[in-house]
Amino acid sequence: MHLEDIESLAKSCTVFDLGVEMFPGMPHVPLHAPYSCSLIREHGDSMFEDGACASVDVFFCSGHTGTHIDAICHISKDMQLYNGVDATKVQNKINGFSEYGIETVAPICRRGVLIDVARHFDKEILEPGRAIGRDDLLKASASQGTEIKSGDVVLIRTGHMQIWPNKEFYTQTGGVPGINLEAAKWLSEQGIAMVGSDNFGVEVMPNPSIPVHCHMLVEHGIHLIEILMLEELSQTRTYEFLFVCLPLKLRGGTGSPVRPVAIV
Repeated sequence: MHLEDIESLAKSCTVFDLGVEMFPGMPHVPLHAPYSCSLIREHGDSMFEDGACASVDVFFCSGHTGTHIDAICHISKDMQLYNGVDATKVQNKINGFSEYGIETVAPICRRGVLIDVARHFDKEILEPGRAIGRDDLLKASASQGTEIKSGDVVLIRTGHMQIWPNKEFYTQTGGVPGINLEAAKWLSEQGIAMVGSDNFGVEVMPNPSIPVHCHMLVEHGIHLIEILMLEELSQTRTYEFLFVCLPLKLRGGTGSPVRPVAIV
C-alpha cells in the first residue's frame, strides 16, 4: 500500500473508543483492590535551570480494572488451566504465572462484530439476571443482517454500561444480564477468536459458578473482554468493524486493562 493510500484511509476512518476512563473512586469488583492514582512528583519539586520541570504519577490497580482482557491463566477448573496445565506448578505469588500470562497475548487486529441483544429486544437495558441464550444471539444477529465468522471478535451488548460509573454496576439487585453456557458453546463452535460484553463478567449473574469463563478460557483458550463501552456502536448501528486491542505486556499477569477501538 502506498503512503498516499494510507493517508487517505486514515482520514476516512471513524474510530469508536470502546474503553472506559479509569479514575480514583471508580467502580471495582468488591473482592479486588480499588484503583488509585497519585502524584509522586509535582511541578516545582525539581526544576531545571531554565525553569522547566516535570510531574510524575503512580497508579495501582488490578489487572481486571475497568475495560480489560482476561489472560488464559485467569481461570482454572479442578486446578487445571487450558490444555491440562497444572495451575499449582505455574503460579507464584511474586512472579505471577509462567504459563499463559497476559504478556503472551499478541496485539489483536481482527474483524469485530457487535450483537446488539438489547436493541433487538427493544430494551434500554436487559433485565437483571437475564440469560442470553443461543437463540437470542441467532435472532439478534439475523435481525441486524450480521454473520459471525471464524476468527471474529464478538461483542455482545446488554445495555448494562448505561449504569456505569454508578457504584451499583457490580452489585445490581437481581443480577446482571449476560450469555449462558449454551450461548458460549455456540459461539466457540463458530470458531471465534474472542468474546466480550458491556457487563463485568460476560456471563449472566448470579450464577453458582463461572461456566462461561471455564468453557472459554479453560476448555477452548478463548479470551474474554469485559466492561466494554458499546453504546456508540449501538446508536450508530455499527455492527461490523476492524477491532484493535493491545493488552499490556505484564509478565505473568492474569489480565490487563485495555483501550480497544472499533474502526470503520
